[in-house]
Amino acid sequence: MKLVVVGINHKDTPLEIREKGSFIHRTLNEGIRTLLNENDIAEVIILSTCNRSEIYVATRNVDAAGEILKGFYLSEKSDQLEPYLFVKKERAAMVHLYEVVTGLDSMILGEDQILGQVKDALEKSQAIKGCGKYLTKMFREAITFSKKVKTVYKISETPLSLSSTAIKHIKRQYPEDYGDKKILIIGSGKMGELALRYMKAEGFQNPYMTNRTFHNMDKCEAIHENVKMIHYENRYQVIPEMDVIISATASPHVILKAAEMPQLDKPLIVIDLALPRDVDEAVGNIPGAELLTIDDFKEIIDETMVYRMKVAEKIAAEIQEEIDGLILWVTHAKVDNMVQDLNETSRKLAEETIENLCGRLSLTEKEETYLAKIVRSKFREMVMPPIKQLKSLNTEEEIIRMEKTVAYLFSGRPEAALGDQK
Repeated sequence: MKLVVVGINHKDTPLEIREKGSFIHRTLNEGIRTLLNENDIAEVIILSTCNRSEIYVATRNVDAAGEILKGFYLSEKSDQLEPYLFVKKERAAMVHLYEVVTGLDSMILGEDQILGQVKDALEKSQAIKGCGKYLTKMFREAITFSKKVKTVYKISETPLSLSSTAIKHIKRQYPEDYGDKKILIIGSGKMGELALRYMKAEGFQNPYMTNRTFHNMDKCEAIHENVKMIHYENRYQVIPEMDVIISATASPHVILKAAEMPQLDKPLIVIDLALPRDVDEAVGNIPGAELLTIDDFKEIIDETMVYRMKVAEKIAAEIQEEIDGLILWVTHAKVDNMVQDLNETSRKLAEETIENLCGRLSLTEKEETYLAKIVRSKFREMVMPPIKQLKSLNTEEEIIRMEKTVAYLFSGRPEAALGDQK
């Protein structure tokens, strides 16, 4: 198996285009099932966040898989994605996965939220049997590596994500009295919860929170004792009191419409951290309102960014070493698969031979048992020398050449090898 990834990300894809390529839970599961129906795709994981939409697949035909994934994005999502789609194969795809998981490929270098998002992507695929041994190994190794380098280099020692960056931005905007500002968080999911945690850590005293459902409000109250809960249907009524709104829901639709916004008597900062976007773009045109989206945070420089960039260079070098080891595992996995195939072919031929002989000869039960034992042993002995030779292969070139040979020799029906014996 080989790795291929196709997708779009924050580097060169505008926000309005990234929206078109995003997946919600339902479409993500549907996408995995659709792609698994393709002959050239064996396993699928879809990673969809506010900054990227990427599909990782395990395949034996990297070129065909790349074309299938591009076609899927254009037909199932939007043909407007075409200029922005990237395709990475084999080693380049592995390196990309590691850079994504470690936060080296994030808008905010070293951000820590992506690790959880990658874990979720793996678990969602596993839940519907979308991935098997190969992608599970790739993702778990990348996750383990990310945890290791974050511990060693402390690149995320100061928690950093879009949520934390948004809170720091608010603090910069109100350096004298930020703690007294009223801030409404819309959405009690992971990003909303993180925003609340950072508000607590930074000393914000007046958080408000609302969500379409109140499913985890008790948890939010435990995070910040001063948080005030607002019924979702009353969100527009409290806006005139607020200084800042942070919206981070998983809604596929706009949840703050300009036409329904009340008149503002004081300045209001609206921060939309969702993808698809939560806030009507026209809200930014309302007198007194300033609208910030995910892409606006590209220009915000974190105090520790210089340190993070130096650390990122070291991590990038370690990624290359890690990939060398991963490729070695993939190479030996090919040997394991060939050995398994030889053993299975041997077993099937032995059982068919036993059945054939026992059907033609008049044997007692004891004789049949003895015959079966001898036949199985001899067929096992027959494949032991080639298995030993397979396990002695060292280079990827040798293994690939032998893989083709074994596939050629054993591509027919197992019973065909019995030929004239029948």
